[in-house]
Amino acid sequence: MDANIEYPELFLKAVNHVLMIEGGYVDDPDDAGGETNYGISKRQYPHLNIRKLTIDGAIALYYRDYWLAYGCDRLPAAIACFLFDSVINHRPKTAIKFLQNAYRVSVDGILGPETMGALKRFADNRDYIDNKLTLSLAYRADFYHDLAVENPSQERFIMGWMRRLFLLQKFIYTEVTHGTD
Repeated sequence: MDANIEYPELFLKAVNHVLMIEGGYVDDPDDAGGETNYGISKRQYPHLNIRKLTIDGAIALYYRDYWLAYGCDRLPAAIACFLFDSVINHRPKTAIKFLQNAYRVSVDGILGPETMGALKRFADNRDYIDNKLTLSLAYRADFYHDLAVENPSQERFIMGWMRRLFLLQKFIYTEVTHGTD
């Protein structure tokens, strides 16, 4: 990690969870994500030597280009972790749309004032946040299902995607929101 940056505790939890899920270097020709290392893709960072990316480099990119760039530092913890993982695994507009559908706001894939206001509203109401998280996970699961149906070459990834959602939900409920009642 960058020695000059003091990362927030919630980010460290979230990024360690993502790193556990993503693993190291992968270049599967059937994977639409393409060449990745620690979940960082060559498509997103064409100037990087992905194979030689260090874990510290990946963490720094995740903090700057995902956590801060998508306002995770300003959201309820459970929703921040969901959005962080979703933006990593999907196009940002797609990830934001999962939340917009769950929160019943205009679905445009943009984290504008309406969406940010909705995501912060009732931030102290655990039942409300749990409900919105469950809906967001369901929209994401539906997206994976549709992706596999529309593109049979992606069908072999469906169980891994669903496992990712299950582990994300488990992580949020055991590592992020436990003991916050």
